[in-house]
Amino acid sequence: MITFRSLIPGFDDPLSVIWWVLLAIKLVALADAVFRPRAVFIAADKLTKPGWVLILVVFSLSQIFQGWLSFFGLIGIVASAVYLVDARPALRAATGRGRGGWGVRRRRGPRPL
Repeated sequence: MITFRSLIPGFDDPLSVIWWVLLAIKLVALADAVFRPRAVFIAADKLTKPGWVLILVVFSLSQIFQGWLSFFGLIGIVASAVYLVDARPALRAATGRGRGGWGVRRRRGPRPL
């Protein structure tokens, strides 16, 4: 009989699902930090690009090798959340892509006749 557990290995219980979701969040933060230009970090007055990449790599690897409930795993959750909630919006605003949504530029001021 095919069950959910045999269909997708690695999703045995709810804690495994949480583990995969947290790893995905950390990897999204890492990928975003890797693909941002170095000058944007300086312009946004945030931690440097090598600093963010090092922090996110170390804590992503710590989740893989130690688990997300370890001391470093929990710090990694906080670090990736700080990057996604604080640094990423500032970096987007520094590149001129903040608060526009999907790259749509809104016209400000009166409409032409």
